[in-house]
Amino acid sequence: MPKTEYRLFHQRIAETIRDEVSRLRDSLLFGSKNKVHKFGKVDITCDIATLEILLSDYILDYENSEESERQLTTRQEWHDFLTKTEYLSYNECLLILLGVSPTLADLLEPKLYKINLINEGDLHGEPLSLIFFQRMENHLLRNKFNSKKISTQEFIDWALENRLLRQNVDEV
Repeated sequence: MPKTEYRLFHQRIAETIRDEVSRLRDSLLFGSKNKVHKFGKVDITCDIATLEILLSDYILDYENSEESERQLTTRQEWHDFLTKTEYLSYNECLLILLGVSPTLADLLEPKLYKINLINEGDLHGEPLSLIFFQRMENHLLRNKFNSKKISTQEFIDWALENRLLRQNVDEV
């Protein structure tokens, strides 16, 4: 029986997310009050802890030859959401497209699928959600689905068609 494996179409997407989250963490840790204010009023201690968790191998990394146990778990979780669930939340879909473990979907604004450029200001004070909102993948996903609950197979088909995911089929 063939085994299907999914991957990000471009690994660079996950690398970019890692860089953006790292810059946000650094600006919260070392930035002046003006730099921190750019992201709105945030609970710095809480946000830094959240960002540290996210940066501790919850973002896909196929480039590193010495993968940690957490990285292997992240890869498995990411893939299991695509292969073992019937429906995904909007935030889970977005995190999958960005190469982040969908188990962290609760870290994002729950109504992210409803937010558009007109009401983007609602995300100020939530810098992590703002980073994910501003990604092109978010806008593509919202334009296609704009729903809290999405059929996994429909999502996969759309992501493959739009070259956001790629599929490998291995004969077992």
